[in-house]
Amino acid sequence: MYKRLISVLFILVFAQFPGFARKSHRASHKKHTTTHKVQKVQKRIQQPPLTLNDLNPEGNVWGIDVSHYQSDINWMQLASQKPHFMFIKATEGISTRDSKYMQNYTEAKKLGILVGSYHFFSYKYPGREQANNFLSIAQHRDSDLLPVLDAEFTKVMPARELVIVELADFISTVYEKLGHYPIVYCNHRFYDLYLKDILSDKCKLWIVNYQQKPSLDWAFWQKTDRLKLAGINGFVDMNIFNGTTMNLANYLYRETTD
Repeated sequence: MYKRLISVLFILVFAQFPGFARKSHRASHKKHTTTHKVQKVQKRIQQPPLTLNDLNPEGNVWGIDVSHYQSDINWMQLASQKPHFMFIKATEGISTRDSKYMQNYTEAKKLGILVGSYHFFSYKYPGREQANNFLSIAQHRDSDLLPVLDAEFTKVMPARELVIVELADFISTVYEKLGHYPIVYCNHRFYDLYLKDILSDKCKLWIVNYQQKPSLDWAFWQKTDRLKLAGINGFVDMNIFNGTTMNLANYLYRETTD
């Protein structure tokens, strides 16, 4: 009887271990997830707003890129910290037109800022149709900066072969209509995966890297997305040109004549 009682107690005690292990694993996973979230929040908090003094743009040709996300820009105030150049969002996909495009384009030109227009690429639509949307809206006046294709990762990317084909169609359509290849905005990983084999020397690169100077042969470098400038609410992207103001002449749209 005594031995039997000991056996029953033994079974009851050890039967608790699987449940305990599962609970411990869940608690550990929850703790890990919470810690990860906290670390992400801390990482965001630790990135303070930057000013031109922080970035020391003296000696650099620098500019910004804007869209409707910057809302209404106070152009009188911006004149006190006037950038050398400005890329302005014109379109997205096959029908979206940025609501602030023409206002931003016109006001920037009035200030004597060198301007260029960009298209945000969508993987939902054919590249040729997106290029036609872009070319129907974007201003390409003589001595504006070359047009820009903004190509970025999304949460769910289509098959690599499809992405390459559609990007190539966009680029070739712009060249057919304007006689110029667009500048391509992307990060290093995107370039390696989708663009390296189709760009060759046709398109100049505008590389985004917030940690360090890009190792690619870049023309423009998006250095931060947290610049504070007079006249602009919130933050704006800051970009460095890889050259002098004289070199910028090599990146200008020129009207071709037959």
